[in-house]
Amino acid sequence: MRRLIVSFFCFMLLFFTNFVSAKIVFKSIRGDVKGIFVMDDDGSNVKLLTDELKPCAASWAPNGKQIVFERWINPVDSKSQHLFLMNADGTNIRQLTEPHDGSDKHPSFSPDGKSILFTRFEITNNSRPVLSKSLWEIGNHSICVMDIETGKIKKIANLGANNPVWSPNGRQIVFSNRAVVGKSGSNIWMMDADGNNPRELFPLPSNGQSNINRVYPRWSPNGRQILYLQLENKFAKIKGVGHFVPHAYRYFIYDLNKKQVHQLEIPKNWRPAGIDWMDNGKSVIFSAVKIKLGKPFGRTQHRYNIYKYHIATGKLTRLTKHSGQDYSLNWISDHASKMSFSSSQHNE
Repeated sequence: MRRLIVSFFCFMLLFFTNFVSAKIVFKSIRGDVKGIFVMDDDGSNVKLLTDELKPCAASWAPNGKQIVFERWINPVDSKSQHLFLMNADGTNIRQLTEPHDGSDKHPSFSPDGKSILFTRFEITNNSRPVLSKSLWEIGNHSICVMDIETGKIKKIANLGANNPVWSPNGRQIVFSNRAVVGKSGSNIWMMDADGNNPRELFPLPSNGQSNINRVYPRWSPNGRQILYLQLENKFAKIKGVGHFVPHAYRYFIYDLNKKQVHQLEIPKNWRPAGIDWMDNGKSVIFSAVKIKLGKPFGRTQHRYNIYKYHIATGKLTRLTKHSGQDYSLNWISDHASKMSFSSSQHNE
């Protein structure tokens, strides 16, 4: 009888886990709600996880059980963003980094799920705005690692960076450097996991006509490729006022072994606001809005939605359709979701 019960339980477990879908966690503005949402990776079952204090930049734990994200700690101070952790269903929100005179941003998990990689900005005693320089340019920027269990933070690199992420084997970190106004744009960089040996993957093109920024680097699941975005703008004066005018938006995959770049066939007038791998490296997902090139982008509200691009066929599929704005996003496979589901069922 015991063997029969165990067999039945295993069958039911397999039956239910087959209905656990791969997930996408993303930031979205929908009406008056500004929060972090989750949905199945076909665009169905959209659910709000949290909308307290403008949360954003959410990233899955490797096992799919938790989500790390950033949000304000003070509703009137947009520069005091810090890191928080919550369960995959939006429960048990807890603060990871303590308040300080600055911000913690761009969090992502280590491959073993034990640490959080993030960027830190700290205002120093000498941080005084001066002509032609903002507070962000004269404070201290660094890349840090937090041990989740102990809360201990280690600074591994003293440099300005955006969106640092570990390689799948945990040996390397890829990131984009912080662009400085009046100088060259941002590029894709790599360094060892301990913060040593930072280097550009490839040089920025020498083009005085365009300002080029390469951003949002993402490792492929097998660690052999890096997905990234290239934003191209041209400076122009319109009615006596200087503007960076959109010239093109390009989506690339860089092969680390072949040292070759492959451009995805996504229209260059699709302005992106986030990108990630999907389908275990067979597809990518991204949020974007279609705009008119050659004209200032403007500050009016634009409708960003999430799309899927199948690499082999070039097929584009729209996953969300609404009048709001979907931004930064992160995909996790159904395997991780099933493992999380199976583990939670087993522990009950």
